[in-house]
Amino acid sequence: MAVHALGQKVAAPKRYAPDILEAISRREGREALGPAPKSMVGHDCWHLYELSWLNLRNEPQHCVGVLLVDSASPATIESKSLKLYLNSLNFHCFASEAQACEVICGDIGRVTQSDVSLTVLPPDGLGAITREPEGVLLEADPQQSDHTSMQSPWCDSGDDILDATYVSHRLRSLCPVTAQPDWGTLVIDYRGRPINHHRLLGFIESFREHQEFHEQCVERCFYEVMKQTNAESLRVSAFYQRRGGIDITPVRSNHRVVPELWRMGRQ
Repeated sequence: MAVHALGQKVAAPKRYAPDILEAISRREGREALGPAPKSMVGHDCWHLYELSWLNLRNEPQHCVGVLLVDSASPATIESKSLKLYLNSLNFHCFASEAQACEVICGDIGRVTQSDVSLTVLPPDGLGAITREPEGVLLEADPQQSDHTSMQSPWCDSGDDILDATYVSHRLRSLCPVTAQPDWGTLVIDYRGRPINHHRLLGFIESFREHQEFHEQCVERCFYEVMKQTNAESLRVSAFYQRRGGIDITPVRSNHRVVPELWRMGRQ
């Protein structure tokens, strides 16, 4: 019988437990946002820092996994249930790394109702996929944001078009189940009319008491920036810090992007 982890105190399972995985419908969160932008594609990149199972000699195998789930999937995975599922693999034997990856992708794919991919790295392989985003750090402006920022226009007047990357380490939202804070770095790759930096930072800071899942927060940000700016090109990525040995980086864009495995040092 399935054990539901959402909002419950559940011990780490010691037997393989694929039924513990829980789906979060994407449709409900998107309906709450109103009419969708012309196009939105993307993916969720999960880093699995405590991925471990046994080989046929009962020897623990340790690695880091990078899981990619397409944002077009009907559902995403609830993070606590994913952590517990990964814990359930710790005492399970696989004949090979390939078999372990096939089983993990199959289990998660059944819950998300989509194909997923898993890349496995050695524990010392994080350096190869770790880098810091470059761009305009919004909070570096000495004036920063204030209560008047939220009344300012989003874009400067005129027809000038620029390419810019905006970065803020001030993203903070709340888990809708536990109300615990989730911290992250927001990166916005943008082409369009110049954006008012104070207005954008004020919008990012408005998430501080907002309760929504990570993926939904990023889609809310994507919807609002697109709505307010009518950007020619927009990609929104949120590098959320890890919890329970996993982190997530949802990426949403108005054009197809090749999924990347990279993470930030703070994750």
